[in-house]
Amino acid sequence: MPAPRLLPSAALLGATTLLLSACTGSAGSPDEDGGAAADQGETLSVVTSTDVYADLAQQILGDTAEVTALVDNAAADPHSYEATPQDRLTVDGADVILANGGGYDPFLTRLAVTSGKEDAVYQLLEGENAHAEEDEGEDAEDDHADDEHDDDRAEDDHAEDDRAEDDHDDDQAEDAHEGHGHSDDFVNEHIWYDLAAMSDFARDFHEHMAEISPENAELYQDNAAAFAEEIDAMDQRNRAIDADGMSFLATEAVSQFLLTDAGFEDATDPQFLAAIEHGDDVSARIYQQALSAAADQEIDLLSYNPQTETNQSAQIREAAEDAGVAVLDFNETIGDEHDSYLEWMDANITAVETLVEESRG
Repeated sequence: MPAPRLLPSAALLGATTLLLSACTGSAGSPDEDGGAAADQGETLSVVTSTDVYADLAQQILGDTAEVTALVDNAAADPHSYEATPQDRLTVDGADVILANGGGYDPFLTRLAVTSGKEDAVYQLLEGENAHAEEDEGEDAEDDHADDEHDDDRAEDDHAEDDRAEDDHDDDQAEDAHEGHGHSDDFVNEHIWYDLAAMSDFARDFHEHMAEISPENAELYQDNAAAFAEEIDAMDQRNRAIDADGMSFLATEAVSQFLLTDAGFEDATDPQFLAAIEHGDDVSARIYQQALSAAADQEIDLLSYNPQTETNQSAQIREAAEDAGVAVLDFNETIGDEHDSYLEWMDANITAVETLVEESRG
């Protein structure tokens, strides 16, 4: 499979542990026969994983493209989304396929492979776009064998932990088993909550699209510049929030970039986030720690993602609300109540500003 186009971004490099770089083969770049480039004046077809990227793309491409999101329902969890036959048909006709990558939306890149559209993929985060629990079939098992968490592998993890750390106590052993050996080096793939990264994306994506539709290059440049300017202003506003000395616990990592940029300390155990991202139950010890942090008012904010709700996260929310801890919802997708990414992020930042102002008295 040819390498997808990746977003080179210093902001993303600083915000995550993933290395982002431009691949040698630009996705969707025109070849000698025209390749993925549309004919002069032809409307481009762009398919994205979620409505977030659909809106971002539409803001830059304007009327020159028809943009379709496969996930645009606020009740759906993109992490566990299962593509439909209609999705396959939609991807079949795409000129450009816009994916988050980094394990967030593997359903889209798998459809691209099935449709022979690998070269049309523009992917923001490098790395294998798959989670272990979403693998299907013998080939997927072979490709992602390192991510399988069967009983034998769990036993191996215990053995490796014992060899590596002689003082490994019972609680740590429980975490290694129930957390499926997830590393503390958790990587947050929800980069659309990183406003600086989205500003960089706007500028890079317009250059990529200008290669595919050169007759619209000036339009794309102007739209991207105006859009990035709005995002930059919003980013400055968020970073000006005086949340120093305040902390938050998150039931899922979606809001992490936004809140840490606002000055909050993230009090969430990385193993908690890793388990949630992989669809696993959080270990009993780490769950009790989170429950106690909420119930004992050890945090100033519970960041809650209703799209990835579990019994454990619901109980943590109940404990926070009973204790009078502030709870803010942060979704994966834009939702019906907002018309655009900018309006949605504006509402998120306003909610955080209000919370901090009320907390400061």
